Amino acid sequence: MPGLRLMDNSLNMDYFLPVRLVTGPGCVWEGRKLFKELGTSCLIVTGQHGAKDSGALQDAVKALDSQKISWDVFDQVESNPLISTARRAGDEARRIRAGFIMGIGGGSAIDCSKMAAVFARNQMPGDSLYQAAPHWEHVPLPLVQIGTTAGTGSEINPYSVLTSDITGRKKSVSFDHGYARVVFGDPRYTMSLSYDITVSTALDALCHATEGFFCKASNLMTDMAAMSAAQLILPVLAGMERGKELTAGQREQLYYGSLFGGMVINKTGTAYCHVFGYYLTETFLTPHGMACAEFLPHYIRRSARLCPDKAAYYQQRCGMDMEEICVLIESLTAHEPWPCTKEELLKAAERWRMGPHKNFVKSPGDFGSDEITETFLQVMMK
Repeated sequence: MPGLRLMDNSLNMDYFLPVRLVTGPGCVWEGRKLFKELGTSCLIVTGQHGAKDSGALQDAVKALDSQKISWDVFDQVESNPLISTARRAGDEARRIRAGFIMGIGGGSAIDCSKMAAVFARNQMPGDSLYQAAPHWEHVPLPLVQIGTTAGTGSEINPYSVLTSDITGRKKSVSFDHGYARVVFGDPRYTMSLSYDITVSTALDALCHATEGFFCKASNLMTDMAAMSAAQLILPVLAGMERGKELTAGQREQLYYGSLFGGMVINKTGTAYCHVFGYYLTETFLTPHGMACAEFLPHYIRRSARLCPDKAAYYQQRCGMDMEEICVLIESLTAHEPWPCTKEELLKAAERWRMGPHKNFVKSPGDFGSDEITETFLQVMMK
């Protein structure tokens, strides 16, 4: 394939993704017999509205009933869920003797369901899960995931990002049992999303693809997935207007693009856009995708300078100039200046000076403590 040799990863294809992915309209009903392999009782973990509004919860319940599987719903997952929320969901799964857990929703519900599966069989106080992972004393419950947003890609990777009740900070944990046994991907469940959520989640997926494409952990497999994601997502983002409904085809592009993005970070993880983005979400409650995308133009421009061959390949495949992509992202994330002083930002940046955080280490080039602070200030004070 022309252009492959432009990429500086020696065509390495190492990859691990032990997930059965079932996609398309009506896929939950079509794949209903797969539930029978997992147990006779299920706890469904959701937020308060998304699973119902999308129709995914109703479809899931109908499919479970058809297989004579009992179920209960834990619908108390908040945005950026607390560890204690996952612990309560795990307690509920234990109470009803669930054989498996089903997450339905966006990243919050899905990430919470992964740790609920852990807590259902392991009792750990406070933030001790971070020390215990990934070697749990008891094997977590098996998982089924149904996504209702087009951004996180968490359905098909092993990451769970939760907020500490103690520190108020977001942190991820990864473990092989965080992979779902089955993922159902029906793009129709994203049709009810608002303009703001659609933009934010699509930007999150674009961050996954782009951060992963340029990071040091990328390889041929992730590069191909990243390009597929960007090619699906960017044309839709470029044509989005508030008040203008997306077509079913465009919703499908965004959803499948988000799955490709999830496949990318399944191997590469994320780079510094996500680390900095967590600060915005924790401090200003900025939606996750918008928060990460705030730093994406800087990441793209830096990567284009340090990895010119990969940048040329990226824009060739996407049909957009790198600067054009940056301007598009900046237009979608435009906002008033952040309500914080330089002194407050310098204090916030201290959290990343304690050691070489993996998300900075894997970013292109060498990322020292001073450059971390300079990058953070440059973007936040622009």
